Amino acid sequence: MIAERSTSPHSTAWRIATVLLIFALAWDALDPALKPLPIFVLASYFLLGFVCTAAFPRRAWIGVLVALAAAVGFELLQSLVPLRDVRAGELFAKWGSSILGALLEISLAVFRQSRNRKLY
Repeated sequence: MIAERSTSPHSTAWRIATVLLIFALAWDALDPALKPLPIFVLASYFLLGFVCTAAFPRRAWIGVLVALAAAVGFELLQSLVPLRDVRAGELFAKWGSSILGALLEISLAVFRQSRNRKLY
């Protein structure tokens, strides 16, 4: 019997993009001199939520948890860096942005599934 593939090439590409984005955000969190505009930070967490959810198409909750855990982890990393601090407001804003990105991917996935269904 031929074993079915557990992941598609599409989800594998999204998982690679997720890892790269997490490393880029971690680098940003560890740089004490870098002070990006808040809109860019929120946009990057929106993208993180979107990419993490796209990486796990059949289990979107895993992607959402990865995005939320990354936001907490990056805030904790910032607490270890001089001249950077942790703020609860920033954490909630990053969580919200990640959740909005995940909701966009979930809604796009539902739209793609409904479009691909055949009407009888």
